Amino acid sequence: METIMKALVKTEKGPGHLTLMERPVPQIGDDDLLVQVKAAGICGSDIRMKNLGNSENLRPPVILGHEFSGVIAAVGKHIKGFEIGQRVVSDNSGDLCGKCDMCAKGNYLMCAHRVGLGSGMDGGFAPYVKISGHLLSVNPQSLYTIPNNVSFAEASLMDPICNAYKAVVEESSLIPGQDILIFGLGTIGLLAIKIAHLMGAGRIIAVNRSRNEDRIQIARKFGATHVICSKEEDVFQRVSYITNGEMVPVLIDCAGQNQILEVALALLQKGGEFIKVGYDAGPVGISLDRYVNKGIRIQGHFAYDYQGWKNCLKLMELRKLDVRDVITHRLPLEQWEEGFRLVESRKGIKVIFEF
Repeated sequence: METIMKALVKTEKGPGHLTLMERPVPQIGDDDLLVQVKAAGICGSDIRMKNLGNSENLRPPVILGHEFSGVIAAVGKHIKGFEIGQRVVSDNSGDLCGKCDMCAKGNYLMCAHRVGLGSGMDGGFAPYVKISGHLLSVNPQSLYTIPNNVSFAEASLMDPICNAYKAVVEESSLIPGQDILIFGLGTIGLLAIKIAHLMGAGRIIAVNRSRNEDRIQIARKFGATHVICSKEEDVFQRVSYITNGEMVPVLIDCAGQNQILEVALALLQKGGEFIKVGYDAGPVGISLDRYVNKGIRIQGHFAYDYQGWKNCLKLMELRKLDVRDVITHRLPLEQWEEGFRLVESRKGIKVIFEF
């Protein structure tokens, strides 16, 4: 095995400071294992780390990349349950405390002391990633076996897939035949459409700010019955017309702009549900009294859990959940600048580095 590898490193906080450079291949101890990366996807948070680099979770110098899959290349002598050659996908955990309330409940992604791969510890924009023995002792489910008929590129999408699954299946009360409205045609929004379709939703109404025909085409293929461009159309009038004035019981915000919270008030039925997936660091600026008066539940969303992780892999193995259409570009790591440009310009949906 080589001792030096090329990795995409955020060298310090602040805008920029992202460079492809030589780094030593990680050395593992008796309790660790080494994953040889085969596919790694660019996430919106990678773009923010490149352009802002002000996240409190960012600990440079660090190799970016938290959506990755690969093959176990080496195992420490104390490792059990994993073997060389095993195809695995990471939940992007780097370390956990194993002692807090969240860890005790098995909600490891909410551990207050959690360190993420690709931000606080070296991640998957490199040929090799070390998985620590402490992490594996606390939560061996942080690595899942990839079914043989699921490609590494597909498996690298597990993070956004399971985010969408949690929002639609676990956080909403959607039942077959009910309508749902989804803001945003990014990766998670498109996958939420796909999963809502699997759930047997009635009308699946997608709202995107701009008219991006490639994304609209995928949204329709994934099950969207209606697509609204908010720059060109009155969203309230269209939704009212589509639903015969009934509006929708479930709205999932995968776009994130805070003004959607106010718009959603008119789009939701009394007793409806607003699941907020997307981020906006700015102030909301509205009173929530009208949400109270309409009995609307606001659900903050974060990440996924292992029931969803397991179920999504099974659905992919059975080919009931085919996500390949959102993979628009596959590039070598050496073309990382082009990959980031494609994501930032929204010409690419999911851009995958393949090794």
